[in-house]
Amino acid sequence: MVRLSYTKGLGAIRAAVPIVLVSMGTVFFAMTECAAATVHDNKQVAATASSAGVAAATASSTAVVTAVTHSAASAQTTADTQTGNIPQSVSSTCMACHGMTGISPQGAMFPDLAGQWAPYLVKQLDNFRSHTRADPMAKAIMWGMAASLTPAQVQHVADYYSKQVPAKGKMVNQKLAAAGKKIFEGGISNKQVPACMACHGPTGLGDPPLFPRLAGQRQAYVVLQLNYFKKGLRTNDPHAIMRYVASRLSEAQITELATYVRSLPGGANE
Repeated sequence: MVRLSYTKGLGAIRAAVPIVLVSMGTVFFAMTECAAATVHDNKQVAATASSAGVAAATASSTAVVTAVTHSAASAQTTADTQTGNIPQSVSSTCMACHGMTGISPQGAMFPDLAGQWAPYLVKQLDNFRSHTRADPMAKAIMWGMAASLTPAQVQHVADYYSKQVPAKGKMVNQKLAAAGKKIFEGGISNKQVPACMACHGPTGLGDPPLFPRLAGQRQAYVVLQLNYFKKGLRTNDPHAIMRYVASRLSEAQITELATYVRSLPGGANE
């Protein structure tokens, strides 16, 4: 069972949470204490979300991770009782990786969910439950986490995170972001790659339920997901559009796009 404890002091929330470590091709959980206010994107973690990170989330790691995630999921009650305004599923399980307010304390490996569209979150959780989303990280972690959620709990979690303040944009590398902006806004004509903004909007706010908010999303997480689509490891995209787009992107272009997306201000739902 995932047990969480946190204290607030000096502007930082310190939490005992499980994190995913990647080493020698294996993904496993370890307990650590982190200062949520001081965890940022960093080169070492970001590197794990490239193609090397895709290879790391293999079937050999699944048994190690699911041993923890299944026990955590089994701790959830059938009825999603509320703790204040926070769904029990969030306070007991989701916050370990995604944070209480939807800003991941674990940095690059897990997406920020704050401000994400509720219909999109419902779709992804349903896809985890039905195993329709079957990328390596989904199999290793989210299948177990979502297994015992009822439809009502899924909706509660989605509604809660959608109402949180979105992540702020962060400029990681201006040169890469400028190159990514050209692809995001204009596509790549000689590769028949459409502009990302056609589905995700000119400011990355998305179009629910199929197209998520991208503005401010973790750079390494976007790299990881684009690689999953590129390699055919994630297949729950509507009409295979993301597999089509990602298969035509180079590793450099994937990094450029992810860097630009990270720089976009989160804003508020419009």
